[in-house]
Amino acid sequence: MTLSPLEMVALSIALTAILMVGSTHLRLNIWMFAGQTALLAGLTALYSWQRQDLHLFLVAMALFVLKAIAVPKFLLFIIQQVHVQRDSGTVIPTPIAMHLSIGFLGISYILASQLPIPHANGSGWPSSTAAISLVCTGLLLMLIRRIALSQIIGFLIMENGIYVFGLTQTTGMPLLIEMGVLLDVLAGVMIAGLLAFRIKKNFEHIDVTMLAELKE
Repeated sequence: MTLSPLEMVALSIALTAILMVGSTHLRLNIWMFAGQTALLAGLTALYSWQRQDLHLFLVAMALFVLKAIAVPKFLLFIIQQVHVQRDSGTVIPTPIAMHLSIGFLGISYILASQLPIPHANGSGWPSSTAAISLVCTGLLLMLIRRIALSQIIGFLIMENGIYVFGLTQTTGMPLLIEMGVLLDVLAGVMIAGLLAFRIKKNFEHIDVTMLAELKE
């Protein structure tokens, strides 16, 4: 089966998430997230051109400026402030986590094959597979990492997966709703970053597993 350019870009986005699971270096993960979101903006632009939909092009530009540039720069700033470069550890070993994320990609294909495919949108099973895989991989990253910043990145990957599914499996949402969701995500990241900074200032670490040891 020959993959279309749209499907190849969607699968590339999912593969970057798997690579992020295999890395505990925060700065590298942030740069990979920036690249992932840049690909997502490019995918949106391709759909804009295919559907002749100007509002999708505006969303693509907003994605690139806010999530591929502004959010990574803010997270890099937080890293400098809290003086943390790597995860202090993971709940399960990194190689096992990476194999799990690959397994989720296979499970995502099985689930995607059961979904009705909107061929009119130029999307097939690879696009829905990528979307489901992103959600699962983002959730996995949130569950296995100790550092709050890694969990923020996991949340952002999940949000990218939900966006990919909405973009590729539907005819799209009104511009106002899409921009509102994007701004909500941006605000959420800013708040989470500030909370991580406050945790570091008050407890001298941002390992969320250690917060369970706090007692009244």
